[in-house]
Amino acid sequence: MNKLLRTHVNLLAAAALAGCVTTQPPTPSTNQAVDAKASQTKPSHNVPQSPVAQAVATVKAPKVQVHRFKNLQSIGTAYFPKQFSYAQGGWSGASRVQPRPGALVPDEIWTVNDRGLNLYLEAKDSRDGLKFSDGDRYFPTPQFNQTLFRIQLSPSGEGAVLEQIALKAQGAPTNGLPSSQPDMATGEKPFEMKTPKGPFAKLATSPHGFDFEGVAQTFDKSGQREFWLVEEYGPSLLRADAQGNITQRWSPSRKHTAIPVSLPWVIRQRSDNRGFEGVTVSGDFVLAAMQSPLDAKGGATGEAGHGNKNTPLHRLIRLQRSTGLVEQFAYLHSENAIKAGGSHKDVKIGDLAALDDTGGRFLVLEHSNARKHIAVYEARITAQTTRLLDSNAHEAGKAPYTAVETRLVADLAPLLAGLELPEKAEGVTFLDEKTLAIVFDNDHCIEQLLADKTAPKECANLIVTVGFAEPLFR
Repeated sequence: MNKLLRTHVNLLAAAALAGCVTTQPPTPSTNQAVDAKASQTKPSHNVPQSPVAQAVATVKAPKVQVHRFKNLQSIGTAYFPKQFSYAQGGWSGASRVQPRPGALVPDEIWTVNDRGLNLYLEAKDSRDGLKFSDGDRYFPTPQFNQTLFRIQLSPSGEGAVLEQIALKAQGAPTNGLPSSQPDMATGEKPFEMKTPKGPFAKLATSPHGFDFEGVAQTFDKSGQREFWLVEEYGPSLLRADAQGNITQRWSPSRKHTAIPVSLPWVIRQRSDNRGFEGVTVSGDFVLAAMQSPLDAKGGATGEAGHGNKNTPLHRLIRLQRSTGLVEQFAYLHSENAIKAGGSHKDVKIGDLAALDDTGGRFLVLEHSNARKHIAVYEARITAQTTRLLDSNAHEAGKAPYTAVETRLVADLAPLLAGLELPEKAEGVTFLDEKTLAIVFDNDHCIEQLLADKTAPKECANLIVTVGFAEPLFR
């Protein structure tokens, strides 16, 4: 991280006619919630809230640039529920390109594929002698191998893929099929269809199945390029070498405290397809964010959940690379997301981006359904921030905690209103001190294609840059 981005953040622009503030938020008490006007959320449990500053007006509107791609490859053809061809996509996460430690390329970022095109099946779709359950999945290209993409963005709005690194696990290409590993099982059953008329056939789960959702590029102790990734099935935190080989995996374990390379068991209580969604590297620390609050019913663990549908608590995991220490923190999503028409379960974290090398200061991208809420916040882990228990007691309102401090950096929803963009904002980073870059996951344009709407010839994800008149980081 360069010196410019290690210094204090001044909030300068929040919306088309809104900027950011420099006032310091009050420190929340562990016994009493802060005043509602300064509070970021108001959950049903009586725990301290993370304050967010209010935006102030500015006369210069940010510049929004949509970047489109022309050099993405065709992937294959899907035959259900109708026949259509689709191209490379499903990008999630964003990370600055570092050619060497401490150096950043001003117009390039890394991103990664998720599990590839897949379609939700329901019991009513059952056919060919097969009985589907709601939530089973059709995979038109089961052998789809996820890839790291190094992307260059031009001022004119063009995007180009400069480098691709195929991901591998245990020497074999990764794929997006549900995992056969017990600590990553989702309960989904995968199916395929090889011809337009079928029949459907059941697929086996895969030992190399992952649903990647975030990437951060950095360097190992010897100065070699490496990548940190998160995926949703486990959810898991992974490290990959410069050639894309996954060399380590951290996943939830009931014996977490006794197993060095593991994560707290409670995060297995994630809702379906709501595991890890963002990752960033900050000096000696790796931070990963859960996309949504834990499942009120218990998620994938089979245990009773916390029962609270109104919790705004997203769990953050912080791994110290040198010691292996794993800690958990609480991030409370914004009240603005609920006011925009969403529910707590609909508010998602899309990604993280480190602001310095301390492991305690980073950007958080929030979004909700139909792009009604897209915003970037600065988050800080302080001495007062609670290290969470490996249980759902905090979500249930049975254990008090102090969440990470947050303040609004940019309210992007007004800036992006009216643009034809995919729904899901799943990557955030900065190109320079005035420019944010947001990666949108278009799910291979599946919604447009199924609705018989015109889709881009190259069914590409879109990356949006938002340039501000004044530096965001001083």
